[in-house]
Amino acid sequence: MTESNLAVEAEQRLAAGDHAAALTLYLRAWNRPDDEVAERVFDLISDWADIGAALNTIEAAARAGNAAAYEALAELLVELERPKEALAALRAAADGGRDVTLMIASILADELGDREQAEEYYRRALADDHPRALNDYGAFLSEDDERLDEAVELLSRAIERGDEMAAGNLGRLLADEERYEEALPWLRRALDAGHRSVLAVLGETEHALGELESARVHLREALAEEITGAHFAYALHLAETGSPEEAVRHYEAAAKEDGETNAYLNLALLHEELEQWPQADRHYREALAHQDETAYVYYAQFLADQDRGDEIAALLTAAAELDLDEDDMAELRELAEESRSGTS
Repeated sequence: MTESNLAVEAEQRLAAGDHAAALTLYLRAWNRPDDEVAERVFDLISDWADIGAALNTIEAAARAGNAAAYEALAELLVELERPKEALAALRAAADGGRDVTLMIASILADELGDREQAEEYYRRALADDHPRALNDYGAFLSEDDERLDEAVELLSRAIERGDEMAAGNLGRLLADEERYEEALPWLRRALDAGHRSVLAVLGETEHALGELESARVHLREALAEEITGAHFAYALHLAETGSPEEAVRHYEAAAKEDGETNAYLNLALLHEELEQWPQADRHYREALAHQDETAYVYYAQFLADQDRGDEIAALLTAAAELDLDEDDMAELRELAEESRSGTS
């Protein structure tokens, strides 16, 4: 049976409510990781709302010799936070002829933290001239501050080959380095190509360059599309354009929904600006609990301003255990000494 016939039969089984049969047929029709059938496989799993049954169906198809099923199994196992099993499934998929080199690299890097072995797979994909290898390897290297030049070179080569996702990744890298003027055209190019995930960093970049109206439009779009980082970037925009109360709500969302720990210090500073002392104190403590090293000096100054300088000594002890930057430690010692001498 041809791929198209398998897909048609799968749709018929799905319409009849037989998710297991439909999933099995889709897996037989799935040839490439990025084809339309792959999308249908994962849409079906999501709509089925019975992960256990989906997992059993995929495992059965894999045991029957369907290499594509091993690839789908790996995707599902990653979602279930079982990366070691996902890696084993991918290696079985590779033994069956599936091109999963980049996915193996991604799991090694992002799920298992084995960057050395991940790089071996990225290099393998590059040597095999995989169409996404330049972008994915470049994005991987962009997470290493010591190898940003290599990342830029790889992403630039990917762009030359027409990879518009690489334009977004290059824009992100440059924005992270605060090279906003260089970042802006790449981010806009990626957005024009349909890569909506750049909306938040594009808005952040436009804000930094003073293009406030465009920044606000793009940040609101990022919020509406629930793009990671949108709450934090929009909060920063609001705080710096005269809307601190509204900024507080978005920093809180950034901390609670996106896990953005830097938001706690920003919240503390905003509450201090609004003279909301208990809230400021609470968020300073949350920043310290999340080991935000930049929060120590700010909190010490807050304590001194609140006539609570006697608490700075304990703060200094905690900071020393974190091996804080020596300039920050010197400032903490000075604040602690001033509090002891009553000159703060």
